[in-house]
Amino acid sequence: MKPNDEGLQRLLKAASKVIPEAANIPLGLETRVLAQWRAAGTDEDSVSLFAFLRRATVGAGLVLVLSAAWSLARTGPGSAGDEAALLNYDIQTGLTP
Repeated sequence: MKPNDEGLQRLLKAASKVIPEAANIPLGLETRVLAQWRAAGTDEDSVSLFAFLRRATVGAGLVLVLSAAWSLARTGPGSAGDEAALLNYDIQTGLTP
């Protein structure tokens, strides 16, 4: 064994021989500690991450809806979109043999 392991083994052997004393814990302390621990356990990083992702999804959906509405509002009879489609069609038919 290494010297460090021997020291560790002696320490563990000495600790196993110690008789545990009954601790004088105030009444209800264990209950309060466990209640606070459980209440603090619900505020994890994953919960805040999911809340962020939910908000980001809602924001992206809102941008999608607004851009679709803006696009539909711009297209109408005689708009620039029709002219661009006609020019694109002329270019495509001119390039094909």
